Amino acid sequence: MKWIHPWLLAAALPAGLLLVGLLHRARTRTAHRIGRFAGDARRSWADPGWDPVRRRLDLWLPGLTLALCLVALARPLRFHPDQATERVGVPYLVALDASRSMLATDLRPSRWAAATNALDRFLARTQGDRVGLITFAGVAHLNAPLSFDSTALRTTLRYIDPNSMGEPGSSLAAAVERAGRYFATNNIRPRVLILLSDGEDLEGQPVLVARRWAREGLRIAAVGVGTASGSRVPLTRSPQGPAARNTFGQEVVSRLNEGNLQRLAAATGGKYYRLGERGEGLEQLRREFLAPLAETAAREDLQNYSEWYHVPLALATASLVASLLLGAGRRQTPRGPEPVLRPPTP
Repeated sequence: MKWIHPWLLAAALPAGLLLVGLLHRARTRTAHRIGRFAGDARRSWADPGWDPVRRRLDLWLPGLTLALCLVALARPLRFHPDQATERVGVPYLVALDASRSMLATDLRPSRWAAATNALDRFLARTQGDRVGLITFAGVAHLNAPLSFDSTALRTTLRYIDPNSMGEPGSSLAAAVERAGRYFATNNIRPRVLILLSDGEDLEGQPVLVARRWAREGLRIAAVGVGTASGSRVPLTRSPQGPAARNTFGQEVVSRLNEGNLQRLAAATGGKYYRLGERGEGLEQLRREFLAPLAETAAREDLQNYSEWYHVPLALATASLVASLLLGAGRRQTPRGPEPVLRPPTP
């Protein structure tokens, strides 16, 4: 339930009680005048014969009517949850790790293929969301700004190749910084970043960058791609190709660094998920992370509400009609015997 004028709602009860108090004071003054005229309000001939129960109801019903009228003027609105996810989505950026370590084969056929295939299925089921794409290795690039065209975004994914990234390395901080600057420059809220990566960071301190942008409202949902056991990193997209080697001539083995991703998500109040073999982590992210944000955004959009002022207005009308039909001013109880007036004796 939402209220357009909540201050009227806060004033409803005090206004109703004030009216009841004023009516009670008026009746007290009337009874006092009757007592002064009759000589003693407790005498039988001073009793007007009103029914006490009806008189009490007649005292409270006008106050109730006024309070309900103010509630109706506050304009209550009822939320329609079934329509929210169809009409209101969440703006978010997807930061996809395109470093060479994503060519590791601990996920079949490779981390890169598993991540892009899962992301393609995820975008195919997206409805009402504005999605943008960032790819990063040593430097982050904005490949697509926020858009409702998920088909174009899926097409863009097919043309991204980790081997074509000009800057070697892997910088989670660069991805977070690029997303934060995009949201801030375009004044977009809420600010959500979905980060798909194996968690390796060779360039900086991503948690410090995440905390800085968290103060600006950025939230990160991190998705880990890979396994803890890891795999060697091939130099090409072919798993049978030669492996990358370090300065000592040893094959480079890349492992999923969940700690980095968990700390990034925790620093911004987000969540961490594992991608999984069939991309089930992204679907879990949609249910647990994006769906509540979509409902929150829908509750801020007045198009998802219907007017409900007629309910308190109908109750106020019923209260007013009941007050009119009550007839509290009509005589209900028999009066005592009339006093015998005798002429003064000479």
